[in-house]
Amino acid sequence: MAFHQLIPDVAGLGLVIDNLAPWLGLGLALLLILAIGSGGRGTFITLLVPALVWGVLFGPAALPAKAVDSPEALHVATQNVHQDAVQSAKTLADSGADVITLQELGSGQIEQVTKALKKSHPHFYSVSTVGVWSKYPLSNPQPLDLGLGWNRALRIDIATTAGPVRFYSVHAASARPMAHGERDTMLEALGSYLANDGSARIIAAGDFNASNTDRHFAPVARQLDQVPYTGWGLPMTWPRTPFPMLSIDNVLTRGAGEASMERIAAGDSDHYALRASVLLAGG
Repeated sequence: MAFHQLIPDVAGLGLVIDNLAPWLGLGLALLLILAIGSGGRGTFITLLVPALVWGVLFGPAALPAKAVDSPEALHVATQNVHQDAVQSAKTLADSGADVITLQELGSGQIEQVTKALKKSHPHFYSVSTVGVWSKYPLSNPQPLDLGLGWNRALRIDIATTAGPVRFYSVHAASARPMAHGERDTMLEALGSYLANDGSARIIAAGDFNASNTDRHFAPVARQLDQVPYTGWGLPMTWPRTPFPMLSIDNVLTRGAGEASMERIAAGDSDHYALRASVLLAGG
């Protein structure tokens, strides 16, 4: 658990161990059963070591964060959608989201969502299969290919009542044990964009196809802070059935104030949606 990122990524082992690192704590339960069976006091004492390691690495994030409940907060929602993108968009709009970003939009879905949200979220910009709908005006749009040669991300400025916010919407390439090079390239490139972005306030949201324990997520994690989750446990978003196992969807910030995030079931996607409430500090 402590040194999972040092495990060589041979045959995809590093990718699997990195993203399943929080689940390694389940081994503690097995060891506890074995300890009870053996009746050895020393075995119980030995269990304190991995329990302490898990607690230090994942314990704080597994505790529910205080929800940001302020009319001045900016509410941002994100989801990787499926066939019913309109229902996802409506659910997120009804949740109070000021800005909605959707990924993996299929043929005709951008037009359908734009029509469904034209009254509540009239400002819109899309690149390829990624779209952003906003209550606030949008400006300075820029498609981002992030090293792939075709666009799977974008950045844009949101003119909120508290001042401008630079917003990144990301759909990283898929990651499989033997094929995650394109995703790694995108995350590295995104980290470089963020490092060179002098905006006072930045929010990034989307499907990163990487949890924050993934070694290749580090270029992004060094630049942005993950929004704390208000529920018990980690904010795992995929898959929705039979139960979520990975935290591959994220909302991250820099230069903002207090923030919190909740998980929402929307549409027919195999991803849970995330809705973050962010207080915008400064001007």
